[in-house]
Amino acid sequence: MAYNKFISSIKKYPFVLNGIASFSLFTASDMLAQYLENNNTKERNKLMNDNEMKHERIDYCRLASAGIIGIFFGVGVYPTAYARLDKMWPRSNFQSIMKKSIVEIMTVGVFVNSLSIFSRGVLAGKDKDEVLDHVKHEMPAVTLNDARVWLPYNMIAFSIIPLYIRPTTTAMMESAWQTYISLRSNDYEKFPTMPQKNSNDNNLNCDRINVNDTQTRIKL
Repeated sequence: MAYNKFISSIKKYPFVLNGIASFSLFTASDMLAQYLENNNTKERNKLMNDNEMKHERIDYCRLASAGIIGIFFGVGVYPTAYARLDKMWPRSNFQSIMKKSIVEIMTVGVFVNSLSIFSRGVLAGKDKDEVLDHVKHEMPAVTLNDARVWLPYNMIAFSIIPLYIRPTTTAMMESAWQTYISLRSNDYEKFPTMPQKNSNDNNLNCDRINVNDTQTRIKL
């Protein structure tokens, strides 16, 4: 009974429910990514002085941006893309499903991943040129992993999952995938730069050495 009500609600309000599900799942995935990042700081802390230790906290602006991206994908991109692919290859045989799966990865997958990495960087306050370079650097490995993860799911989605619930099941898959994307999106600096000595201090040290040398010569 509850399942039938849930299915009827999705059919009646697909945008609302898919939007809520996508927002929640994308936010949760980014929170998990931040948790993993914050617990992976031992190597960085070894390179820093005690007074320069970073106290990592949850970035709520980053969470909000992840949720907004989730709504955009769950309400706009995924339903449109899946409906379009089903229209292009309406049959459910293996050849049609394989075509839809591969095209989805090479078009929607590349678009979603690159846009997600780019928008996360921009919303985090990064320079656009720096973000573009980061996207170019990350996308080859991301696309390869995308094929490994999403090809099996697409084969199942296009064969047995109904179109009206597919955005939600895709968002559930995305909750895990976007954790990975969030980690790749924010991996701009694996290690912090070593703290450099102040040039003024170096000059003062040199002056002290010169003064000491002068005093020694006078004594001699």
